Amino acid sequence: MADHQAFNYYTPAARQQTQRTTKPDWLQSWLRGETPDPLTLEQHGFQTHQYYAVVIYRTDSNRINGTQFAAILQTEASRRGISGPVVAHSTYAVLFHPVEEPKQTMRLKHKTEEIRQQLVTRMQGADVCCGVGRPARGLDNLRQSFKEAEDAVNMCNELQTQARSTFFGNSSLYSLLLSLKNPSELEHFCKTWLADLMSYDDQQHSDLLETLKTYFANNGNTALTAKELKIHRNTLAYRLNRIAEITCLDLDDADVRLNLHLALKAREVLSAPTLQ
Repeated sequence: MADHQAFNYYTPAARQQTQRTTKPDWLQSWLRGETPDPLTLEQHGFQTHQYYAVVIYRTDSNRINGTQFAAILQTEASRRGISGPVVAHSTYAVLFHPVEEPKQTMRLKHKTEEIRQQLVTRMQGADVCCGVGRPARGLDNLRQSFKEAEDAVNMCNELQTQARSTFFGNSSLYSLLLSLKNPSELEHFCKTWLADLMSYDDQQHSDLLETLKTYFANNGNTALTAKELKIHRNTLAYRLNRIAEITCLDLDDADVRLNLHLALKAREVLSAPTLQ
């Protein structure tokens, strides 16, 4: 009873949503290379000509099963007008997220992270990680998207970064960085580009590294960056100027931005338990 009260979000409405999620054997047979029954796909709103990105959510909670987790995910997706199929698979809940323009994925990134945060809230703070695959069209191509999403969600576990969404691009980059046989080289690269900022943040108790990380995560969009950091755009402009002054680097230089962004990723990898 205590568990039921603690997780009272699993309401009759959620149970109704469970009926709308795809059956586990649909996904399992598809991953084995079989073609699902067209009627099954139609019943769950799967459009064969639609681009989808496979999004895998995983929770560390042992008080909820996969079917319940998928039902909650279905509810949150539906609230945001996301009509793609949802299916429980092992410890995952899988969402086929419709993508209107596969070359523009910022909306996808924001929506998946928004849903992840809401799942954390509804599950009373339980860790929820999320992996996102590349947008693809057609069942055969979507298997690769699923593999990328699975790799990304597994990378969350390896890096112990359950409190965020990880996308296929980051997952590939992290895998590359983790493959380095000599972590000291990775540490040297990181310090070469970030040492001055790390030192400044430590001494001034500032957030310039986090500002730079958020700025890159939003593709240099100052409005979105300021909104996410909950600061005024003038404050953001000041921080970016300070970063340029402290590092003596030109943030408008593409190579500089690439190296700074890569160094921030390297810093995350260096904190992973596998490199401790």
